[in-house]
Amino acid sequence: MHEVLLDDECGGELIELTPRCPKCRSPRVESRHLARRFGGAIGAIVGTTGGVAAALAGAEIGFLGGPIGALLGVTAGVVIDGIVGGAAGCAAGSRLGDGIDRNILHNRLCRDCGHAFSDRA
Repeated sequence: MHEVLLDDECGGELIELTPRCPKCRSPRVESRHLARRFGGAIGAIVGTTGGVAAALAGAEIGFLGGPIGALLGVTAGVVIDGIVGGAAGCAAGSRLGDGIDRNILHNRLCRDCGHAFSDRA
């Protein structure tokens, strides 16, 4: 990781953009993204389930058009709605999890001393 310093316009101070461990000052820091990964997984599961349920509910109406049309409609609807629902749920869950990572959890981990900390120090 390279150290980047910017000149602050207000006070003339140098601002360091490279995250450093507040305990040992090591630049070997990694982001854990625990809530983002968990939120994305849960969102994908819920979104896929919701998409499949909506497709099956629509298939009940499709049975009025005949069994062959209903079967093809259900198959296409389940696949398409499941994929779209899963992608939308994953995106929403990841965004929510990212907010939790940044504001609540200790998202950074020092690879030298093992100290976990957040950016909001």
